[in-house]
Amino acid sequence: MFILNSIAPIFLLILLGKALQKTAFLPDAFFKSLNRFVFWFSLPALLISSISRAALDFSTISRIVIIFSIGTLASLAIGWGISKILKLPAPGTGAFIQGAFRSNGAFVGLPVIIYTLSGLDANAEMLGTVVLAPVVVILNILSVTVLLHYGKGKHSAGDSITSFLLQMVKNPLIMSCVLGIALNLVQVEIPLFLNRSLEALGRAALPLILMSIGASLKVERLEGAASPSLIAALIKVVVAPAIGFLIAGFFDLSMTEKMIAIFYLGCPTAGMSYIMADVMGADSTLAARIIALSTLLSAITLPIIIAIGL
Repeated sequence: MFILNSIAPIFLLILLGKALQKTAFLPDAFFKSLNRFVFWFSLPALLISSISRAALDFSTISRIVIIFSIGTLASLAIGWGISKILKLPAPGTGAFIQGAFRSNGAFVGLPVIIYTLSGLDANAEMLGTVVLAPVVVILNILSVTVLLHYGKGKHSAGDSITSFLLQMVKNPLIMSCVLGIALNLVQVEIPLFLNRSLEALGRAALPLILMSIGASLKVERLEGAASPSLIAALIKVVVAPAIGFLIAGFFDLSMTEKMIAIFYLGCPTAGMSYIMADVMGADSTLAARIIALSTLLSAITLPIIIAIGL
């Protein structure tokens, strides 16, 4: 029952978003605007409000990030090895490798952590939000590196790297985490009226995120999907968290701390991987199929992860 209560709200909201989009109850333009609102306002408000008041333990945070990093690099390596066996062309290889390791941390991982762990540990939401910043940085660095090597983009490596660095600086998720940590370290208390506004915006973030995922999920892209899509999706939602479980045994972490790393490893492929594949000359069709398949498969794998870990 605990697993059902933890996971069902997530996928029910995803299904609601898909139903609203499919029936045209809400137009596609609404969900595009909703994505921007969540990305630029609602989720950053949640991060600033949570992190600025949290009791930061950088030793624990670093251990969680190390487990996530090792699991992500291992998934990347496995994806690279299998892409060689499959003899994929360069654009397909880039999309395949990225799909095998790039987690949807902000839009799936964080809601799963909050809905599953917050009732068991009051520190779960804080840890999940603080860890999100390095998770986003790590995934972006690895994605740009892979796509620079295998993509057929029109920009030079120097231009792409410069653009990437600018994107990192302008990324509201990273900047809100940095601001939250800075306020926390200098012990500046956010005025009550402003903090209540941030909390209200933040509470809206999770359901809006999940509905937006459902609306953007293109199941029709799976028609004619070949084996690379399924293999990459399985690496992402099965192999990556399995590696996380193995690695976590070597670290002195609580159940909550271990599961935060594993949830970030086990969530489906990020929607941003499609955008980056398209911009940097990788196989965007393959990228879209991996996103859709991994999201659907995560409805099965996430409850299994909870059953094993908790």
